[in-house]
Amino acid sequence: MNRQVQSTLASMTFRSFRGFTDAYNRLSLPVISTGRSFRYYRRLFFNGDSATQVLRELRHSRILDIGCGLTPYVNNSMFQACYRAQVEFYGIDPKLGQGFRLGAFDRAKILATGGVIDPTPPGLERAIAASADDLPFADESVDLILSCYLLHAWIVDERLLDSIFKEFYRVLKPGGRVKIFPAPPYVASRIRYPELRRTLAGFTVEEKFYAGVIPRTRFPPAFMRTLHKST
Repeated sequence: MNRQVQSTLASMTFRSFRGFTDAYNRLSLPVISTGRSFRYYRRLFFNGDSATQVLRELRHSRILDIGCGLTPYVNNSMFQACYRAQVEFYGIDPKLGQGFRLGAFDRAKILATGGVIDPTPPGLERAIAASADDLPFADESVDLILSCYLLHAWIVDERLLDSIFKEFYRVLKPGGRVKIFPAPPYVASRIRYPELRRTLAGFTVEEKFYAGVIPRTRFPPAFMRTLHKST
């Protein structure tokens, strides 16, 4: 599948997202919390590598999951797998300050993506109520940032995105990475806010297209974008 077809399919995905999120915001509906399994993250962010391989690769890393939702409360999540393996993995979401709240739609979404709910999990000291543009971590102290269904899907304002990517750049070590899914096709010239273009110029951008289906795991047609902080 060539780049033009990939970009067209991804753009269609994001047009449907816009319609959904605009209606959601207009009706002031509560945000549905996510809680995806480690398998889901492995297939999405780590090329389907085994849990053992991923945990070994990340053994000496500090990882942030931005917009993690209720993932810390999912027994088979990456958050809990890393906690058990003594990998320094943090879930970041302002909703975590509200404690454990699980509605019917939240539960259905978690179960649909393979999550197993645990209302009293270990490791909650690493579940941090914070916003993506104000992270409680020192400069150049983070190796990897993951973000699933937040940036570009829910957060689209370019000024806010600029604040977030500036914060990511601050906390990442040289050579550190940000992995975002889903993402629209990256075309720097289409970014309207010039400060965001300048911020993103500090990263090297790579993209991998998901056509919609990986065996036993469904993703919408979109790009998984990796930003590498310049060394």
